[in-house]
Amino acid sequence: MRGAYAWLGAAIILLALGAVATVGTQDAWLDGYGIIAYFLVPLAFLPFAAGAVASPRVNRFVESLFTAPVERSDWFFAKALVLLTLAGAYYVAILPMALVYIAHIGMPFLLKELLLWTPFLLVASTAVGLLVGVLFIGRSIAPPAATGVGILLAYAGMAPLQELLVSQGNGATRTGSLTLSSPAVLLKNAFGFTLITRSIPDATAMTWVSIAVVVLGSFALAAWVFLRAQGVENWETTRAKRWAITFAILAIFFFPILFADRNYDKAAPAANNAPALPGMGGRGGISSLALAQPGAALPGRCCNAMLNRDEPIGTDKSTRRDLLILLPVETSQPVDNLDIHISAGAGMTAVADSAALAAAGKSLETHTYMNDQGPMATDGHHVVTGWVARVPLTLTPTNPWDIGGDRYPLAVAATYRLDGDAKPRVLNARGAVNAQVASAIYEMGAVSFIFPALCLFAAIRRWRLTR
Repeated sequence: MRGAYAWLGAAIILLALGAVATVGTQDAWLDGYGIIAYFLVPLAFLPFAAGAVASPRVNRFVESLFTAPVERSDWFFAKALVLLTLAGAYYVAILPMALVYIAHIGMPFLLKELLLWTPFLLVASTAVGLLVGVLFIGRSIAPPAATGVGILLAYAGMAPLQELLVSQGNGATRTGSLTLSSPAVLLKNAFGFTLITRSIPDATAMTWVSIAVVVLGSFALAAWVFLRAQGVENWETTRAKRWAITFAILAIFFFPILFADRNYDKAAPAANNAPALPGMGGRGGISSLALAQPGAALPGRCCNAMLNRDEPIGTDKSTRRDLLILLPVETSQPVDNLDIHISAGAGMTAVADSAALAAAGKSLETHTYMNDQGPMATDGHHVVTGWVARVPLTLTPTNPWDIGGDRYPLAVAATYRLDGDAKPRVLNARGAVNAQVASAIYEMGAVSFIFPALCLFAAIRRWRLTR
């Protein structure tokens, strides 16, 4: 019956990850799903391993282990292999989502590094979890599980802290060195990638040595404690052995802090081929541009630099939209000689309707802005009721660098005259068009259900056999 619930629990976890993978197609997939599936869940094997090793003492199975004709070493190493096998099964279970991503995008640098990082992180989490589990000999699983969760939170928190410190130039400080106690940080440095900052260590030899000390040291110390320092009910050790265990734990903790590489002098490789968005932030800022459905009015959530945040368009297909250009001119001032040039980049083409473009100055619309949301006029005040030029566009984004959250730059240069102007006025506006692989959400949903369905089938079969 425990097996039935175990299969059910595995199905629920994988279903949750599949839901995250599917929802993640709406935005940058590696930012959301990648951090959860390749970072947080592998770290969760730490408290899981601690509880799995400590549970035989709680259910008194260990008493039969110490008296049955079975070598304790065989049982311990079998337990470790079971945990590593479960870690491998988890890694296999998340591969279908990665394969969908690769089929559409290829293998960007960050995904390649995450796929290498994850199995190492799973092994490291299992090793530390084994050590935590054998250090508790009581009749409750709560202490080892709680300790494992605490270490998990510490390890997980060290990664963003290290990124922040490195981005500020403080990676080699005492606090920056403390973050190297996390295997996640060590492995990230060893593989030479970052999530936010732009610097990585120039050398990695001592980082790899530190990883070996943490992983192999944890495995070796856990085995020695279980086989040589514990009995059925309590510790069976000497003062010298207790001090040896203490010093070994301290050595595993402090070795990377003292000796791992921390010379963050090398520029980090680009995570993917996402373009720079000059003159604007990728997800924020104010723009004098807006996108609307053909013939529709100016959107209510106007005028963010992300022109279509709520209505992303599909990649590798043409989409019709109206580009609305918000001129910084009150309607009390007539506009003459309006000339508009539109350009796109990063693999997106923007083809304007030539007739509408030529007649844009003769068919201007008006819009009344609320709460100082209008464009800023030359004298510094926000336009209250201003002119809006509408240009029908055909947008075709290609070469996506993620299955969602692809931001393509769009630039507009407009010149116009007002009564009394000796020179034409110039409006340069920039924005970004949000695009995604349209079929990815369905494909992610389908492949993410494969392994949960197998687990549900196994749970039902186990329940039918044991009812």
